[in-house]
Amino acid sequence: MLLTYNDINKDVVERPDVCIIGSGAGGAVMADVLSGAGIDVVVMEEGGYYTKERYGTYKPIESLKILYRDYGSTVVLGKTSIILPLGRAIGGTTVVNSGTCFRTPEGVLDEWADTYGVVKASPKDMEPYFERVEKTINVIPVTPQGLGKNGLVFKRGADALGLSNGMLKHNMIDCHGCGRCAFGCPHDAKQAVHLNFIPSAIKKGARFYANAKAETIVLESGRVKHIEGSIINEQTGNRLYGITVSPKLLVLSAGAIYTPYILQKNGIKLSQELGKNLTIHPAARITSFFDEIIEGYKGVPQGSYVDAYSSEGIMLEGIFVPPEIALPVLQPIGIEGKKRAREYNNLAAFGVMVSDKNSSGAVRPGIDSGPLITYRLHPYDLKKLIKGIAVASEIFFAAGAKTVDPGVHGIQEFKSSRDIAQLFTRHLRTTDFEMMAFHPLGTARMGELAGHTVVDSFGKAHGTENLFISDGSVFPTSLGVNPQITIMSFSMRNAEYIIDNRKRFLT
Repeated sequence: MLLTYNDINKDVVERPDVCIIGSGAGGAVMADVLSGAGIDVVVMEEGGYYTKERYGTYKPIESLKILYRDYGSTVVLGKTSIILPLGRAIGGTTVVNSGTCFRTPEGVLDEWADTYGVVKASPKDMEPYFERVEKTINVIPVTPQGLGKNGLVFKRGADALGLSNGMLKHNMIDCHGCGRCAFGCPHDAKQAVHLNFIPSAIKKGARFYANAKAETIVLESGRVKHIEGSIINEQTGNRLYGITVSPKLLVLSAGAIYTPYILQKNGIKLSQELGKNLTIHPAARITSFFDEIIEGYKGVPQGSYVDAYSSEGIMLEGIFVPPEIALPVLQPIGIEGKKRAREYNNLAAFGVMVSDKNSSGAVRPGIDSGPLITYRLHPYDLKKLIKGIAVASEIFFAAGAKTVDPGVHGIQEFKSSRDIAQLFTRHLRTTDFEMMAFHPLGTARMGELAGHTVVDSFGKAHGTENLFISDGSVFPTSLGVNPQITIMSFSMRNAEYIIDNRKRFLT
């Protein structure tokens, strides 16, 4: 059963075995696995329920309003402000992400075991979960035909320089290459969890409440007693009815920003590490101009990669968005703005993403009704970002670009590869870079070292009896790759742990 605010006409009272807050990569998988074991599950999701019949007819700018939190403009504060888009809908960020699928790097899993004492999460332990998740969401490589010219041009440059590159894997079936991944796939080609794990969980008896905002968690003597919230009118934002859920066990899957925020605003501290250790994979965009027609908005936007410097924590992945999203950022006003609009079909773009293992941020309650997110980019990680921008620029010139815009304040478009040296000869600061980020992790990190972690190796919150966390917040370090497969696989593993210990947690 899936109910939205339109389906509810009175206060809701539920007494399930398990309540899950959040329906994204972590919550959806948790709900499916638990309900498959005969466990009664209720899922609360603050966002609405949207399908291709609705968002498929919307322009991208309109999709930002319904599928993202804060219209896609959640801000991380620090020496420079960084936009951190967060999905808010049944299916969470999987509805609006790029669809890129990486397994957790083996070195990352080894580090978690060695440094944080995470148990039973070795590459061999995780292999069956990776396989099951990938099969369910149909993970396959992007084909050259589906890639689009933006990706093909960049690959041409990488090949010319002899740099390791390839096609990214995506969760997709019969992709049309329409370039709309980040705004809700209008063809249901991208296999977000609202197309697989959630329908499966519903068939097994799970109940999903959309537009259901969790507000109060009552915890007494280490046990969650109940969750109180509101059914929200998605059109007005007004409260319509109350919802009270009294479960035997609570799973928080609200993401690395809102999981710690919900706990903090309810005075549930768990650990001194809660809300700390935030990583976000800082990213930059490099744009180039070609004489040839590119039409970068056609094809899979994030379809290819260059991993030649992945051992240094630098990953290059494709990006592109429709003109109505990009043009206001690239050149917002004046004659240059008109010129850029006319040249849009000749533009190519690519992204640089860094593994921010040296940087750190925090989440805490803000002065209004939302979280305050802060972050400090370490100088070493900034150097990685600069090197990534330089490499991407070299690749574009090797592919035949006439000019390259590095997106760095005070540096004009590069006219040739010789100009790239400016990135290393100038004294560049964090504030000189236009950055975004996409993968918040780490604010409730897991491990068996209770004083340095928030949850144990299976997501059970230290010092509690019936509270679990299952989302990106539990990962102790930056991954260096897109996290959705990692989140889903660990959620599946943790759900099986709850099932295996149901007498302990569900009686």
